[in-house]
Amino acid sequence: MMTGVLVALAATGSWIISDRLERDNEFCTSCHLQDGTPLHEQLRADFERVVPISLAGVHGRGWVEDREDFAFRCIDCHAGSGALERAKVKARAGWDGLRYVAGSFEEPEGMPFELSKSACRRCHPGFRHSAAPGFTVEAYHGLPAHDQEEGPACVTCHVVHERGRSGIVYFMALEPVGRICEDCHEEEGAPSLGKAR
Repeated sequence: MMTGVLVALAATGSWIISDRLERDNEFCTSCHLQDGTPLHEQLRADFERVVPISLAGVHGRGWVEDREDFAFRCIDCHAGSGALERAKVKARAGWDGLRYVAGSFEEPEGMPFELSKSACRRCHPGFRHSAAPGFTVEAYHGLPAHDQEEGPACVTCHVVHERGRSGIVYFMALEPVGRICEDCHEEEGAPSLGKAR
């Protein structure tokens, strides 16, 4: 019984302390990899660029209106949404922390799971019902069938940290977008992100 209480207290304390630390982007990049490179060094540099080259960078230039310190933070996206997703993020961060202490941590290729639409909808509750001018015949988000929670996560189509995607088409990558569309529209084939017909 006493062990259970101690574990619960430690878990609660870790949760609260990490919540506080994660409010500072410096904390997110304070660890160093084995070669001395700061963790997430390139991601942080891209996030803070004056002229954004990724969707994360666009967010880095943004602001959060409902708080005194309105600068956008890494954790604004990486916190997840809701208790279950937040717990998954915390558990993964804890596991990564243990691997770091053990000396077996490397720069991650990406998150091991996609964040839900709800994580994006905290700041983007609705989307314009029109697409980028001249690019698509019909707006994806304007169709009710596409606005379902069980549909693909926002980050499936809109790549966040990858460089070289165009802001004109909202940082979408054709290959995953085509696969997602073909899941439901097999006969029509993959869409084009080029000029409208």
